[in-house]
Amino acid sequence: MNGEQFGVRAGQAALSGELSALRLDIRRVLDGVPRQPVRAEFRFDPGTPMVVSLTLTPWHGAAVTWRIGRELLYRGLYEESGEGDVQAWPTQCEEGDAAWLLLESGESSAVFELPVAEVEEWLDASYGIVSAEAEADALDWDTFIGELLEDRGRTDD
Repeated sequence: MNGEQFGVRAGQAALSGELSALRLDIRRVLDGVPRQPVRAEFRFDPGTPMVVSLTLTPWHGAAVTWRIGRELLYRGLYEESGEGDVQAWPTQCEEGDAAWLLLESGESSAVFELPVAEVEEWLDASYGIVSAEAEADALDWDTFIGELLEDRGRTDD
């Protein structure tokens, strides 16, 4: 991972109803300044179309996965979106349009800078597979609720 190459993309193609993971080098924002490079991997599962899985892997430390509302993430590219533990809003960076993503858990929080163009293109491809209007119909509710309950009971060391 090269922290100097903000938004470098790999593995983003919609093939036969599947969307490859979007892998980006993003930056964690500290004291209002983007600093720490982090590997971000966005995944979309048509079985749970309302949710995007985001795995963040810092240079030093363990990876953590968040499940974020797809609409919240998309809206956050252009306007304030979300409340509570997950929020996103647009900003500017040296490389162009960006969005900040706030993730809070317990007593800790982190803000990450996302490149709008790459995330928007990937999200648009996900909406091409399952439209916003068809999300509820496409959702496998038993699996979705099972995964939520499994995550709730999981303790990460």
